[in-house]
Amino acid sequence: MKKLRNTIIFFIIFIIIFLLIGKILHIKPNAIHNFYKEPKNSLDVVYIGSSNAYVYFNTVLAYEEYGFTTGMMASDSQPIQVLNYLLKETRKRQKPKVYVIDLGHIHHYENDEIGAIRKIIDEMPFSLNRLAITKKLLNESFIDKKDYINYYFSFLLYHSTWDNFNNLKQNDLYKGYLLEKLTTSIIPQEKENWNDNVSYLNSIQKEALDKTIKYIKDENLEVIFTVPVKVYDTTKMGYINAATKIIEDNNLKVINFNTIDELKIDYAHDLYNSEHLNVYGATKYTRYFAKYLKENYDLKDHRQDKKYSSWQKEYERFTKSLKKLTGYNIEDI
Repeated sequence: MKKLRNTIIFFIIFIIIFLLIGKILHIKPNAIHNFYKEPKNSLDVVYIGSSNAYVYFNTVLAYEEYGFTTGMMASDSQPIQVLNYLLKETRKRQKPKVYVIDLGHIHHYENDEIGAIRKIIDEMPFSLNRLAITKKLLNESFIDKKDYINYYFSFLLYHSTWDNFNNLKQNDLYKGYLLEKLTTSIIPQEKENWNDNVSYLNSIQKEALDKTIKYIKDENLEVIFTVPVKVYDTTKMGYINAATKIIEDNNLKVINFNTIDELKIDYAHDLYNSEHLNVYGATKYTRYFAKYLKENYDLKDHRQDKKYSSWQKEYERFTKSLKKLTGYNIEDI
């Protein structure tokens, strides 16, 4: 009996060490990593989605001007299938007043981008929800089944990074926001007039949206779906239109920022490619949307609360970087 007990204890300790080493060794480059660094129940808004979330919404600027805090559960080319899982994940740590869900990644459903999967699951603590996300994505991916174990246990993939651990570089994020200063100059972007074309959602897209809507309604969550400003082709517009109809038929809110002239987005200056705003466009977007959130939801102003002093420090760090990279003060944008 004693031998069995010691064996069990050894096994438990081994598993804990195994998971901790995996967490230490893996590369931590994205906004989801920052999300877990925030204290529990300290976020007023949680933004879920692809890079259109953390490149567009400047969390520290919103804090500076309105005092509310925003967390980013966002990652590059985030597959649409993970939405309801990520809603569940955020609620383990945070109880925000409102969730914002980016619809700009409605076309991301073919999981052939290994990095897109890893940037979600590798940041998450080991849990049943992480296992469920991993299983879902792998079952709908083009990844060789012999490599599946690497996704369940990140340590098996990242152990080889030990020798280069000190050389790993983390993206310079400001409470989840990524500053992009570039303006596309080779092919200036032009706004496409939004049309009413509808592209039928496939079974994967439809299932992901239906499950997300069901979870939102079952849990009585306050949610805004957003359509980010960028250049869309007819097919992607059609996906957005189809998703918007389903969402609005369920009495949920969608804001399509491509149809809001008050944003005054200059497509030749405020985008750094056809898919993303730069810091100039993000500043316009953030000021408009942060004002909307403040006026329509009961979001606290934490600017005089010492417990939130890290937000002020990050804002100051951001303004210094902005000045250095662009030559502008935030007031001049």
